[in-house]
Amino acid sequence: MEAFAELVAEGTVGIVGASNHWIWRVERARRLATAAGLPGYEVLQYHHSYLRMRTDMPSLRSVDGNLGVVSGDHLSYLRETPDLALVAYSPLLGGAYVRSDKPLDPEHDHPGTPARLAALREVAADTGATLNQVVLAWLIGAEVPVIPLVGASSVAQLNESLAAVDLELTVEQRTKLDAAT
Repeated sequence: MEAFAELVAEGTVGIVGASNHWIWRVERARRLATAAGLPGYEVLQYHHSYLRMRTDMPSLRSVDGNLGVVSGDHLSYLRETPDLALVAYSPLLGGAYVRSDKPLDPEHDHPGTPARLAALREVAADTGATLNQVVLAWLIGAEVPVIPLVGASSVAQLNESLAAVDLELTVEQRTKLDAAT
């Protein structure tokens, strides 16, 4: 944290963030930084999307599960720590929501996925928006707001993603999406 503090002091770094750490490690680092009078993490970056991945399966980074995916622990921590921002990478699952040639990862193969996909399709039909736009609007307008990190390989994809900022889901639509398990 001292090295980050030096970079912040010289203006090279504006804010400090972490990606893909266990929440207990994030909290420990923030506590140590505060005790030492140093800048702590202000941004957390994790994989997060409407469809949920299993986090209990061993991964390349940890035998204890997939630490790079937002779980209930992350959301609970962020809800109680409003000075932290959550940036979600791969919120559109590399095109898996809209492209039949991009299947979901095996970590999405669980009983909750079909119900959540059905709810997503219903809300997209209700709003006249694309599946991707509904996913992004769901993230942006969540109780724990998310900054989605999206990529685009065409101007049309960029415009589609940008239009999600103006899509406001109703309470009923958000409840339908959140209740799907």
